[in-house]
Amino acid sequence: MRSSSGHSAALAGRALHSYINLVQRTTRFRPVIPGACPWERSREPFIALTWHGQQMLSLAALEGASRVAILASLHFDGEVVASVVERAGYRTIRGSGTQSRPKIQTKRAIPAFFEMRDALRDGTSVVLTADVPKVSRVAGKGAVQLARVTGRPIYLFAAVTSARFDLTNWDRASIALPFGRGCILWSEPLYVRKGADDREVGLIAMDISARLDDLHAAAYQSLERAR
Repeated sequence: MRSSSGHSAALAGRALHSYINLVQRTTRFRPVIPGACPWERSREPFIALTWHGQQMLSLAALEGASRVAILASLHFDGEVVASVVERAGYRTIRGSGTQSRPKIQTKRAIPAFFEMRDALRDGTSVVLTADVPKVSRVAGKGAVQLARVTGRPIYLFAAVTSARFDLTNWDRASIALPFGRGCILWSEPLYVRKGADDREVGLIAMDISARLDDLHAAAYQSLERAR
């Protein structure tokens, strides 16, 4: 990456980190159910997933967690995310999944997978988005394969706010706004058998898609009930 791009990403990351802090400080989050967060249930490292377009408040969802690594792409927006994550005190792993074999190397998909595997084996939890690259709200197989290889559980989470601006871009991103109400929900753990074949992995990915949609719907319904 050129130094000018790196400097721009650092400035953007600083501004975004400040904005996210503002949103978290001014949002009235509903109390998280005691014992619902993965690190409150056990000391076992975990894999955390949310939709790409709903990841803005991931730091709020992770409040209280320790030893966490967050996957960030090699693109400029990934550089910005990495800056935000590191300012928050978490580790980043650079790379992203792809459906195109020729792009596996340029996206650093395989080294990133191995880094996440090693992090989980060493006691560090990992956070990544569930979507197939550039396909909104369809979970890919990468996290399922990571759970199969490491034996670590997958937890799904939704972190949403009543004050937000919903975009119509590819991932249907929601931009959280300050001074609203918030809700964070975590799922039950999902384990993947080490002997799971490709068909089973695909079925689990489909199940994750449905569960993530249901979890976000429940979080938004919770905000409506609290009005």
